[in-house]
Amino acid sequence: MTQGNRIIGRGRGFRVAAVVAVAAASTLAGCVTDSVESTTGRPLPPDPRKVPPASSGDPINAISVLKSQQPIDTTGNGFPNLLGAGVYLFSRPYPIPRFATGTLVFDLFELGGFDPIQGASAAPLATWTLGPQDMAAAQVDNLIGPGYQISLDLGAIGLSELAVDSADLVVRFLPEDGGEPVVSSVQRVPFRLF
Repeated sequence: MTQGNRIIGRGRGFRVAAVVAVAAASTLAGCVTDSVESTTGRPLPPDPRKVPPASSGDPINAISVLKSQQPIDTTGNGFPNLLGAGVYLFSRPYPIPRFATGTLVFDLFELGGFDPIQGASAAPLATWTLGPQDMAAAQVDNLIGPGYQISLDLGAIGLSELAVDSADLVVRFLPEDGGEPVVSSVQRVPFRLF
């Protein structure tokens, strides 16, 4: 379509843009990357490899406990009573947790009431025990791997509150075959916020 001496529509500008696009595409198609680097200039880590899981015959010798930041109040009495916890059992040197048959014992101690070196301690403020059937019901397989997801409720053991502001949580795994118990590190649980 013409208007006077001007051509309106696909004119010279369109042809130039098309030629530039074809030239750029052919130039980029010929590029080959011979190394892959991170933004810091270091090579990327190797691809992950499959790690065989520990066999069920290997003894559990390590335990990892992940807990909620603090318990929540589900009863409305103003005192937090429900604490969520995830427990993962390991047969080191295998890096992946696994399921095992036994008993999990969760103890809440007064601050400093459990000595991780000697294993001796004061009497616990509260204790929850999960036998093999309870452990089987609590099994999860999540991003970390096979483990157990548990809700520790003070009401389930006949308590409505504890007379402490904070307590130390310690988890023990007692293997069904009578092997050595495995004890977690001490986890601080705040019951009152200051």
